[in-house]
Amino acid sequence: MAPAAAQKPTLSAIGIPNGQEEDKSDESWSNKAASPTDSDNAEKNFAALDAIMDSKLQISTDAGAKDKPATNGMSSSPPPDVSSDPLSAIALTSPLHSVNWDAVQTGSLNSIANSALPSSATSNTSLWETFKRTGPRYPPALEKLILDYHHRHSKSWQLAHDMGSGSGVYSPVLARYFRHVHVSDPSTAGLATSRQLLSAWAADNKKSRGRFTFSTGKAEQSHEAVADGTVDMAIVMEGAHLTDPEMLVRSAAQTLAKDGTLALVSYSPICRVGGNPRANEAVQRLFTAWGGKPFDVVCGEGSAKKHFSQGLDFVPLPEDLFDQARTRRISINTTGRKAFEVPGTTADASDSRVHNNERRHDFSSEDNDEVATGWRQEVGPEFFRSMTAALLGPGATQQFEKHFEEIQKIVYETSPNGLMIDVEWTVAILLATRK
Repeated sequence: MAPAAAQKPTLSAIGIPNGQEEDKSDESWSNKAASPTDSDNAEKNFAALDAIMDSKLQISTDAGAKDKPATNGMSSSPPPDVSSDPLSAIALTSPLHSVNWDAVQTGSLNSIANSALPSSATSNTSLWETFKRTGPRYPPALEKLILDYHHRHSKSWQLAHDMGSGSGVYSPVLARYFRHVHVSDPSTAGLATSRQLLSAWAADNKKSRGRFTFSTGKAEQSHEAVADGTVDMAIVMEGAHLTDPEMLVRSAAQTLAKDGTLALVSYSPICRVGGNPRANEAVQRLFTAWGGKPFDVVCGEGSAKKHFSQGLDFVPLPEDLFDQARTRRISINTTGRKAFEVPGTTADASDSRVHNNERRHDFSSEDNDEVATGWRQEVGPEFFRSMTAALLGPGATQQFEKHFEEIQKIVYETSPNGLMIDVEWTVAILLATRK
């Protein structure tokens, strides 16, 4: 059965173009920022919005949105027959891995992954693409956070650049707010899949036709794809660790307009169980049994593992290019643990590229911080089988049966309903404003 469509996050607080209309019956409406097109009123609210950012970033989403998967503006349709596709069948058993069947038009998560890759691609690359499509969805609160930050510092919504887009998972979100979205990726095959999926999305969203253009290239070569000083938002979702960070930042800065936004997001493939120590210990035993394979999938070779182990602290923001007073380095669910630790990889404080003038903010699902909404989900024991299949391949699940059985037994014994537990992800977000 196809998952229920989630409502889009309420964007009336920032008045983003193409967002929902403001509900003036809301008593707090008078305190919200005006539309970006209403510059006088917007200016009056920027100081108050920055004050909020200094303490707790304020996110407003539709009621119940945190309990539903994001649809990225795509409609829901019946799922295909997955009887011959074990990975797709497994994914359907987990509420967190709700599959957007309109995006997966070929009818198979395995075929989507493979269609995005050249025939010579490694199995790790194929699994990486599959994991991005079946892993935790970007929650509405993340969308709201990024757009809210951009609105605080820029009045322009003309052009966004989705760098290292893969198969275009996040591009439809950008297309709802920006007049045009340029999509780039190093893989020509991946870009072909992105073109196919986004063309279908545009056909279903008539007002957004013509919003996408495509080019092949690394994120570090973004300046070769668009004119200097023309991009309002340059974004990399779950891929900055695969780049040369210095080149990435300088290339993006060259294309960004004044007050344009650089947004980077990264999350760990390893989750933890909240509020249930026994279940968490069993889950961590499963992850230990996995060994380093998940990070081989997520990071590949070279310096990427060391980068990934630092969250996004390896990314420099040169003072001559970015307004460090406006920079926000945001961590979610990192308290009390080595958040992005990669087995066999060491990184220390001396590897950090964070400037003293940059601001950090920590948020937690356990504390019910609204910024962290959506990064904790209630799942059943079968979720871990699905997660194993996504990261190690469908055939790998058999060797971990004893771990799945242990997790199921402990959930039955310790969970209030004997069926579900809460899992949460560690997330790093970097938001910066071009000088």
